[in-house]
Amino acid sequence: PLERPGFGAGLKAMLGGYGYLFRTPDLWPLALVPTSLALVLTVVLAIAGVKVAPSLVELIVKEPGTGWLWTVLMAALRVLSLAVVLVAALALSFGLAKPLSGPALERMVRRAEADLGAPAWPEVGFFADMWRALQSSLVALAFTLPILIVLGVVGLLFAPASVVVVPLQLAVAALAGAWDLCDCPLSIRGVPVAARIEFVRRNLSAVMGFGFGLALLSFLPCSLLIVLPAGILGAARLVVTLERWEATKRAPR
Repeated sequence: PLERPGFGAGLKAMLGGYGYLFRTPDLWPLALVPTSLALVLTVVLAIAGVKVAPSLVELIVKEPGTGWLWTVLMAALRVLSLAVVLVAALALSFGLAKPLSGPALERMVRRAEADLGAPAWPEVGFFADMWRALQSSLVALAFTLPILIVLGVVGLLFAPASVVVVPLQLAVAALAGAWDLCDCPLSIRGVPVAARIEFVRRNLSAVMGFGFGLALLSFLPCSLLIVLPAGILGAARLVVTLERWEATKRAPR
């Protein structure tokens, strides 16, 4: 039997979600819902973060010294604090936009699965769908938010570490996004949280590949505008592939 779909399959699914969205214009109105919500939340949270960032620097360095070294250090801390709050704003905005746009994302997932020949699942109510989406977002935040906070504190306390801290923050946020997106097709079906976590654990390599694709796309700001709908579509296709492999021990042709 063929090997379980792994890192490459996850990366291909993430990038393939964009292609599927571009080829399916009747999904574009639905895609505008999560995109608009994520954009508004990002702007609001980023503005709030920019206002809070100077206070973080003042909290860490209460009595800055004088001289060129202190000037450089304070400038570096201000830049780093802005980077930290902007990454946090981006992660939180997409985490919140997903449950708020749950019904639109559900219709997109059902369409993607139907095109792959997957069986249809029973319809769920508006609030039930939002609650399931919120559950997966809360799980992602519970695991990754503490890590992001620790990395942010390390970067603020030791400015030279920012060259490592900021990429790590992006990687952690991408993995959180990968879990959140890949969990969506499962949550729509009413799969319990514990079973969804176990599914991701069994297919961790594929999910990491999906997250790597998400991290790569984070360096293309224009792609982030539609990362939520495109990512959901890619996740739906990846989950169907993984489920078929687990059912037959062979990847679908």
